[in-house]
Parts: sequence; C-alpha cells; structure tokens
Amino acid sequence: MPTLDELLEGSGLADMAVRIDDHLVRLQWGSAFVIAASPDRRSSRSLRCSARCTGKELPFFQKLLEHNAYMGGMAAFALQPDGWIVLHAGRALKGIDATEFATLVAGVGRFADQFDDMLVAEFYADNKAAVATQAGADVSGQFPQTD
Repeated sequence: MPTLDELLEGSGLADMAVRIDDHLVRLQWGSAFVIAASPDRRSSRSLRCSARCTGKELPFFQKLLEHNAYMGGMAAFALQPDGWIVLHAGRALKGIDATEFATLVAGVGRFADQFDDMLVAEFYADNKAAVATQAGADVSGQFPQTD
C-alpha cells in the first residue's frame, strides 16, 4: 500500500501540502482547506480527505443533502460528533495510485471551494463578517494555494 508521502509526490501535490503530522497534511483550494489523512499502522487502512464547513438548521442540512446528490458520490457532506460539518471523501488504500489520490483531494477541494462561499451567503448573510473572521483565525493565512 502506498504511503501518504508517496501519493503526494506521485500526484504532484507534495509541494502544495503543509504537513501537520506524519499522517496528516493540509492543502488549499480557493477559500477552502482540505485535510488529507492517512491512517497509522494501528488503524484502518483507508484514506480520508475532508474540508470543514459550518452550518445549522433544517434548511441548511437539506441543502447539504441536495449538494451530496449533485456531487454524485465524489464527495459528501457529513456531520461530525463535535458538530463540525465536513465535506469528505475516502477509500481503501489498497490499489490507490497517485492519479486517483490527486482526483480525490482535488475533488474535495474544488467542491468545498464551490460550496463554502455559496452556503455562507445563503445561510449566514447576516453574520458573514463573523464567519469570515472565524475562518481567517482558524487558518492564519499560512497555507499554500493549490488550485
């Protein structure tokens, strides 16, 4: 099975990734940040890519499900136990190659970048400045642009 480093190198994404730890990197697509996580040897043997979004209320969740249908299985919005909404994609590591890895990461990044501003505008128009400030504080502007 390939390692996260091998997949980053082979896909051409290594120079754009900011390493968080041995099994975690962060990449940027527009205003969205993608986390690519490879498991350590003690956990499952799958790969996850996630992009964080925020949200609440029934219409918001209905819109997320509509977007899931639009993405056709390439990625999907999910609610984590800590309350964060993430856009994620994952697959088993066995048989993955660098091209498929790049497609997985880029798909999450592009969809997250497409939907984050749209969702903020539709559901948080009154609180847009506060959301932008919070997002800016979370990422501190130190990560490379990868689109």
